[in-house]
Amino acid sequence: MAAVLACGERAVLSHGDAATLWDLLPSRGSVIHVTTPSRSGRVPDRGRVRLHRVGTLTDDERTVAAGIPVTTPARTLLDVAPSLRPRALEDVVERMDRLQLFDLVAVRRCLEAHPRQSGAPKLRMVLERLAGTDTRSPLEVALLQLCDDYNLPTPLANTTIAGFLVDFHWPGTDLIVETDGFAFHRTRTAFDADRERDQALALAGYRVIRFTYDQVTRRRRDTARRLQALLQRSGSLYDE
Repeated sequence: MAAVLACGERAVLSHGDAATLWDLLPSRGSVIHVTTPSRSGRVPDRGRVRLHRVGTLTDDERTVAAGIPVTTPARTLLDVAPSLRPRALEDVVERMDRLQLFDLVAVRRCLEAHPRQSGAPKLRMVLERLAGTDTRSPLEVALLQLCDDYNLPTPLANTTIAGFLVDFHWPGTDLIVETDGFAFHRTRTAFDADRERDQALALAGYRVIRFTYDQVTRRRRDTARRLQALLQRSGSLYDE
């Protein structure tokens, strides 16, 4: 609040700090980002406040949360888009949806109002991709990003195969990939259920390969190479 007040009457909390206030991203750094439509006025302490002077900040892009003037979730999403990789941006959109903060009409209105903003093309691409993709965990988002980074085919996420919901499947192949994070596989009952499902899928003609959190997030190059080899052995169009 102090940072916003220091920047003038029409200033609002913005960018990553607005995302933190909306519980969309963790707090980063000690410099507070504030946006104002005013081109004049004093500049606050640059060691504490990053002031963004913008040509347009409409009334429907401003609101108040926890008593603090702040950019709306839609405008916040557009502002953070340049600093996030596509899959991380997808994760933010999905978190907005879970928190009931996502308003597609408002997001599109922001994109139309600011077509040249640096994050606009990336956000449009993410919205188009999410229209046909359903993901449920940051680990699954990380595997999709890995596929993007290493030019691997994009799988279907959270799709039903032989009556079972699986994490990833590449159409035209027999390959199914599961990402094992602690949150979804922590109990003995869940462990047993996973193995029962893997066996049923094997009997239906599919191969189930499991990757751990460490493999997907820290040993990405090796994981990408293994995944590439698995796809090539599974009848994928990847190597045609």
